[in-house]
Amino acid sequence: MKDFLLAHWPGVREDLISVVDSFTDSDLGFIPFTGSWSAGRIMLHISNTADHWLHNGVIGPKFDRSAEKRFETLAEIKSRLQDEHQRTIALLKDFNVANWEHPFRFPGGHDYTPDWVFWHVFEHEIHHRGELSLILGLLDRAGLDV
Repeated sequence: MKDFLLAHWPGVREDLISVVDSFTDSDLGFIPFTGSWSAGRIMLHISNTADHWLHNGVIGPKFDRSAEKRFETLAEIKSRLQDEHQRTIALLKDFNVANWEHPFRFPGGHDYTPDWVFWHVFEHEIHHRGELSLILGLLDRAGLDV
């Protein structure tokens, strides 16, 4: 699983960045339907979810977000995505596979294994990459061609 993720996650992130590059700053507030999140919020949700599950002091070192500013431009969001991805791939590369199926206790008292957590974050990114691609279609632009 670790080798699979290391082989495929960078390509998924490259595709995500190409989707993000198809938006403009003025698109970040676009809400595709009532009750939905804005395009910009979905983009940030991808990296925030990785931080929640992987960079939380349980599986990997805690990423201190207290000094983070608001991300209001596409360039700022893209930088945030790239920073988080570098931390995620470094954590995955350094992760001891002997602990791959060892349950870790998360806040709230739930136990999750790293193989489940890494896969969950990877699949989550793929899901929202597709959602952002669909939003591009709603904006009358070409989405990701997978």
